[in-house]
Amino acid sequence: MKKVLIFGSSGSIGRSTLEIIRKNKRNFKILGLSVNKNIDVLYRQIREFSPSYVCVVDEKAAKRLKKKLVGKVKVLYGIDGLREFSSLSADISVMGIVGISSLMPFIVSLRHSKRVALASKEVLVVAGDIVKKELKKSKAELIPVDSEINALFQLLGCIKRKHLKKIYITASGGALLDYSSSLKRVTPSVVLAHPNWRMGERITVDSATLVNKGFEVMESHYLFDLDYKMIDVVVHRQSYIHAFIETKDNMLFSCWYKPNMVIPLAFSLYYPERNLPGNGLEVSFSKLNLSFEKVNYHKFPLFKIVLEAAQKGGNFPIVVNAADEVAVRFFLEEKIRFYDIYRAVEYIFSKTRKDKVSNLKGVYFWDRWARAKTEEFLNNLCG
Repeated sequence: MKKVLIFGSSGSIGRSTLEIIRKNKRNFKILGLSVNKNIDVLYRQIREFSPSYVCVVDEKAAKRLKKKLVGKVKVLYGIDGLREFSSLSADISVMGIVGISSLMPFIVSLRHSKRVALASKEVLVVAGDIVKKELKKSKAELIPVDSEINALFQLLGCIKRKHLKKIYITASGGALLDYSSSLKRVTPSVVLAHPNWRMGERITVDSATLVNKGFEVMESHYLFDLDYKMIDVVVHRQSYIHAFIETKDNMLFSCWYKPNMVIPLAFSLYYPERNLPGNGLEVSFSKLNLSFEKVNYHKFPLFKIVLEAAQKGGNFPIVVNAADEVAVRFFLEEKIRFYDIYRAVEYIFSKTRKDKVSNLKGVYFWDRWARAKTEEFLNNLCG
């Protein structure tokens, strides 16, 4: 029985992981669950899965949880508590925390877990070189959960590197791919209505701008040690094929599955075995009508900026990630228009001067700098 830690258990990745474990509790034991502050969901999970440890980053929420709990579960809290939680010896740590907040627990988990299933692409976006160094020192197995990167992980395991010509990541295009009205009037509810996936709010907005696809290009670059020239993106509206690889003899190999995160999560939990308890996720070929298109850079200007940030390296990916996260929050709070996300990220990108970042201190410095500058820009825009 494998001991599992789940980071971000109240989010979509955490809940999907628990859905898999719920159907096969003989193979997995929940060692610990962590949330930011959603203790209502956490409390129900505690009652069902009986973890030995829980962590609540928000200290006020942690105090409220303690009053509700009866039993042996140990409650950790705050950033120090999250660090201690990350230091627990586990067979598998599922990293479902959103954004740069996942960076510290991810690196600590690499030192204490046998396997880390990584769902947060921002870890490699903001600290790719640092993570690569940590991986060389670590004995942990890293498996990407993100659907496209997980597909590449599987495909590249079947092809010799010397035969590889190029990889292709697919993009659905998000909720606005065929949007005919003015983007000035598009509301958060329209952007969040993704046709294929049910994801967190930020990644759903990033799907509509293709920022998430730019981040996946960076993720592929660092995880698989690929030159950016070998990585391309193709629009595939149906989200059934998650990645292609092309060999030097011009053959294409692809990885297919229904757009459901349970599938790559189950792969990450059971690897190297293959087991997915339950039915309903089989592909029905009679119902498929697949299409593929080139990315329209005019329609997705933010995608181009993210790719430029990737090529520049250093602090640029950190700055772009932070600016995008702040701008998406302003949009979801209906303080700015959808197009203003691009305006904010482009402005911060243009004001950034390249700096080499070699440690976490540098990562957090540029993250704070970009967030402050973006908020200042957007507050002026709102005012």
